[in-house]
Formats: sequence, C-alpha cells, structure tokens
Amino acid sequence: MAEKIPVTVWGATGFIGGELMRVIAGHPGMEAVGAISRSSAGTAVGAAHPHLRHAYRDMTFISADQGEALDSPLAFLALPHRASAAMAKRLLGLGRRVVDLSADFRLRSAEEYLKWYGVEHPCPELLGEAVYGLPELHRGEMTGARLISGVGCNATSAICALRPLVKEGLIEEARIECRVGSSEGGAHGDEGSSHPLRSRTLRVVSPFVHRHAAELIQELGLPGEKFTMGVTAVELVRGIQCLAHVTLTRAVKEVDLWKLYRAAWSGEAFVSATPAKPAHLRIPDPRFVMGSNRVLVGFALAEDGRRAIAASALDNLMKGAAGSAVQSANIMLGLDETSGLDMMPVYPA
Repeated sequence: MAEKIPVTVWGATGFIGGELMRVIAGHPGMEAVGAISRSSAGTAVGAAHPHLRHAYRDMTFISADQGEALDSPLAFLALPHRASAAMAKRLLGLGRRVVDLSADFRLRSAEEYLKWYGVEHPCPELLGEAVYGLPELHRGEMTGARLISGVGCNATSAICALRPLVKEGLIEEARIECRVGSSEGGAHGDEGSSHPLRSRTLRVVSPFVHRHAAELIQELGLPGEKFTMGVTAVELVRGIQCLAHVTLTRAVKEVDLWKLYRAAWSGEAFVSATPAKPAHLRIPDPRFVMGSNRVLVGFALAEDGRRAIAASALDNLMKGAAGSAVQSANIMLGLDETSGLDMMPVYPA
C-alpha cells in the first residue's frame, strides 16, 4: 500500500475540525500528523472528541508553531473567518497546499467580500487563485491547485436543489428556506445558537437575506433580485433541509423535471435524486444522509406546472463542510475523489 500523505488540521477542537479528524482517521491515502489548537495544546485529542479516542490514542493537540514545523504538504483550516486567511497565506508561503473551510476565500471579489462580510479582505491577492470548494462545479480547477476554499453549508444545499433549474433558465423567482441544525452555530454557541436555548423552537434566524446567498449569485449566476434566502433553526443537531419555492419561467411537466434533475447530477458519486414514490420521500430528509458526504435532491410540482418546490438534504458538517473539503483535497492531491468518503449514512439518527 502506498505511503499516506501527512496532513494537518488547524482549529481541530471544533465540530468541523472533529469531522475532519474522523474522516481522515479512515482515509486510505491521508494521515493526520498534527491537530492544531491554540487553546488546547498539550491536551489529548480524545478529550475534545471522545468518539475519536480509539483512533488517536496517543495524539495531543499542538500549538501553531509546532504545526508549522511539521513536514506536511497539506493543511485543512477549520479556523474562524478572517483569522483563517492570514494563516492560509503563511502556510502557502511555506510551500503547503491549503483547503480553507472558513468563508475567507469563497468569494472571488474583494468588493463582494466587503459587502457580505462587512470587513476588508485580509489577503485580496489570493482571491484570484482560490478554487471554490464544491467539486461538482469545479473539479477540473482543483487538480494541482494550491488553495481551495470551503463552501457555505446552506449555499451548498441551495446550489444542489436549484442547479438543474438554473441550467435550463427556469427560475423566474425563488424563496429559499434552509431548515438547519444547531451544529451550524459551532461548538461554542452563543445565545442565538446554543442548543439548550434554541431547542424546541422554530427560530427564523434570517428571513430574507443570508450571506451564503453571495455564493448562489457567484456560482449559479442567479441574480440577487430573483431570490430571497432565509434560515430557520429547527430541532436538529446536524443536518439541513433546503426548500426553495420557485416560480418557473414556463409551465413544465413532471417527467421533464425528473429528466433535468437526473441529468444534472448524473455520474456524481455523492448527489442523487429522491425516488418518485412513495410520495413522502420525494422531499428529502436529512435523516437519510446523516454522517455521510451524500446529498439528496428532489422536487414537487404544482398542478399548474409553473410552481415548484426544489429541495435538498445534506449533513452540514459533512457535505456542507468537512466532507466537501476532503473530497476537494483528494482531487487536489491526485487521489481517488471518493477516498475516505464511502461511509454509509447512519439511520435512524
């Protein structure tokens, strides 16, 4: 068996860092040689991630200086927005490749970054080479890349739901709602995202405009005036269900929409359409993808043929973050795209 590629995980104590460590533990071509945490250096990895204790029995979190000193060609950055860009620049300067899971390199324009994130971009000179980290859209650009961005989990769910309709010019307008689990708020939730405070609520976090909408404008070419994007906190820990209520540009038949959805995602390892029957499975549920890198897409069409619900379901910590990052890194490094990502969903969950 070929020697595994040594990789480092920065921000390894968080939910996404833990998911990266989980995936890499079973990866046939990668090995985590460093788990970097400024706050937990010297602490056992299993203390922050008890479910991984058996996989990293002797590993402790290390400092940033120790992480930089490691001989590792690839770094995964699960760091906070804005802090991540500076570290990415530093590691690129050391000859490392970087997959950055923050929002710092998702947008190609420094002006758009300022508009959506409210601050000047710390490393605008790198935006031109960063590849948006959704392999289903940018697979060819990832081969040999130095820098791949993360993806917005809500953006990924909406892109998967809407792309077949966008490709055919079928969207007149859309109202997108993402129903999301509490892990979207991170491992250290605030008053708005802490699970005990949001449990058993239906809290509308963002009714009209969510900053992940910037990725839909960029990646789908969907004009901002044609859609709204809101987020609702629901009783889940992980998972997203995206429902996009779409007014179509023309009347269509259901059979034609099935053809569009199947053709749009044909040949993709991790995206698949829901079955036509039974009817309750047509709108996908995150329960059926939990813990995996899979996405389910589906739709419902009104009798008039002009109104549709385009839907998707994914695990926000996997296909919405760590899973897409590893999938992208596989392509970057010349590995099989699905390596380490063949885990089945866990059901019931």
